[in-house]
Amino acid sequence: MISIFVSVILLLSPAERDSLLLEIPHNAYFWEEVFSQYSGTTLSYLEHIFLSIPIEDRESMTSVILEDHVLGAMNTRNTWYVSLHDSILLPYLLPSRIANEPLSPYRSSLGAWLGRRVQPRETVVAMAEEIRDVINNAIALTGYDNDGSVLIPTQIIPVGQASREGRWILLGASLRTMGIPARPVKGWFPGVDRNLYRWFDIWTGEEWHSLTSGMPPVEYVKVAIEYPSMRNITGNYRDTGTLVTTPLVNFNEAGWNVELLVPAGDDTTTIDGLNINPFVWVSTELGAGEFLLRVQFSDRDVVIGTWVQNIMIYADSTTVIDLNEAEYSITPLP
Repeated sequence: MISIFVSVILLLSPAERDSLLLEIPHNAYFWEEVFSQYSGTTLSYLEHIFLSIPIEDRESMTSVILEDHVLGAMNTRNTWYVSLHDSILLPYLLPSRIANEPLSPYRSSLGAWLGRRVQPRETVVAMAEEIRDVINNAIALTGYDNDGSVLIPTQIIPVGQASREGRWILLGASLRTMGIPARPVKGWFPGVDRNLYRWFDIWTGEEWHSLTSGMPPVEYVKVAIEYPSMRNITGNYRDTGTLVTTPLVNFNEAGWNVELLVPAGDDTTTIDGLNINPFVWVSTELGAGEFLLRVQFSDRDVVIGTWVQNIMIYADSTTVIDLNEAEYSITPLP
């Protein structure tokens, strides 16, 4: 998929570019100036960012932010590798965001901060672990969750504390700043405490290496989602089974919602990032173990009915759930 996307970027025609610029009238002139000033590889990276970010980011992008990330990635791309292919650089070293933090030009200042604290290491894995340890020692945790607002990486440092998500974002930004491609992952694990953990896979030059700390072994993950692509990569860590959900047949209206949950003692944790469309056949790769499938029908944000099914997933096998059972169990109001 990556190689196909790269080839599309390199073939972006002036007409296609102009069509996208029409969608952002307030910042179109800025992008036109950017595209006219660069050529070759730099231009292809600028086009990649232009195409891959949301439309609201295209409207708010500035030259300071854009140059910080493009030139920063280009300057560090071969720090640890004889050659870093664009299939790794574009999605895992170049992007300006890790998750949902605001756009910011963090690489220059973050690189200076890290340079005063990080000791040189001989391998990319040892350097990544050194960066992780520096951040863990410098940034205290405030709790499991944030209040809905996420600071940019360079705002976290003077505060000296962050939520788990905030420190995860700072770590990813730091890895990329130091030339290490980082794949952000969220994973759900079995257990009675927190089920959700965040980590990074780092590119060694030959394979992905999971950079983890204070969490269960990744081979026990039940679902792993790459961010921000929302790609299910559970099979990268363990043997998996397949959940197949058949579609509702008599209802083609709004109001139906399907969620997959992980049992957590007497509670459950919803797996966000898995799109189970109730009106089409859906095949989902999952780690072995117990899950809950919840189907709800709502009318004007009022839940009319709920159907819950326990599911056991076994490695190398397929479990089929007929959503019509939920349909017949829930009677929508007229």
